[in-house]
Amino acid sequence: MAHKVFVIFLVFVGLMAALAVGLHGLEYYVTPVSERVFRPDHKDLKPSGTYSHGLGIIGASLIIVGVTTYSSRKRIRAFWSAGKLSSWLEFHIFLCLLGPVLVVYHTTFKAGGIAAISLWTMLSVAASGVIGRFLYVLIPRNVKGSELSSEQINQEFDRIGQSLRESEIGSSLIKMVDSQFAAIKRPSTIWETISTLVHLVRVKNQVRHSTNRLLAQSHIPHHTARTISKAVSMRASLIQRSIVLLQVEKLFYYWHAIHLPFTAMMFITLAVHVGVALWLGYRWIF
Repeated sequence: MAHKVFVIFLVFVGLMAALAVGLHGLEYYVTPVSERVFRPDHKDLKPSGTYSHGLGIIGASLIIVGVTTYSSRKRIRAFWSAGKLSSWLEFHIFLCLLGPVLVVYHTTFKAGGIAAISLWTMLSVAASGVIGRFLYVLIPRNVKGSELSSEQINQEFDRIGQSLRESEIGSSLIKMVDSQFAAIKRPSTIWETISTLVHLVRVKNQVRHSTNRLLAQSHIPHHTARTISKAVSMRASLIQRSIVLLQVEKLFYYWHAIHLPFTAMMFITLAVHVGVALWLGYRWIF
């Protein structure tokens, strides 16, 4: 529950910030580029202006903080106990999506030269990050966010099954869940994986609806029904992820091979862009 509240808070702050900045300069952004110079707010809203230049600095800073904090939490042993990895990932995604939005406003939706290369590289990294987040959630993990081994997956599967078998309705739900997923074969190619994922989403939704209907018909206490429903959902998710695990891990590996070089290129072009801006005398308010 706390994690959901945290995510909702980040989404709310991100949307409000993007909306507020967009509305502030809306008239300027929709004005043709050739006519912007005649507007009274051109001095502040042009890319090198005080306002837009500040957006670029803030946006780039958010990206740098987002990448370094998540990478440090993930790779430096001393930080492994500093909160859930999934929470750090959500924070990383928040900063690395809001940051590019602010940078786009900084460019006033036009860029050329090194700035254009830096912008499009940054947007490519942000887009690939969204894909990576989707793949990340398909890999079974523990409460700390660390990837589960095959043995740990089996242990978790047995633990959930044992808790459900403590009640008659739970045993019935196990049979229902297992039968729903029994006919689904493990994919062997990327295209099969994509079609299987779509099918698994439909099956899981059917499982959820069937579970809620059976629990409602059983007339058991509400808190007991919630506990059983949660266990069934966890079992269904574990089966769902186990079916596509091998292919998803392979896709995740390929994703890393693309995402990391683009991230390095983004920082290199960003450093060049900042260096050129300073060399030309654009020092913001300093």
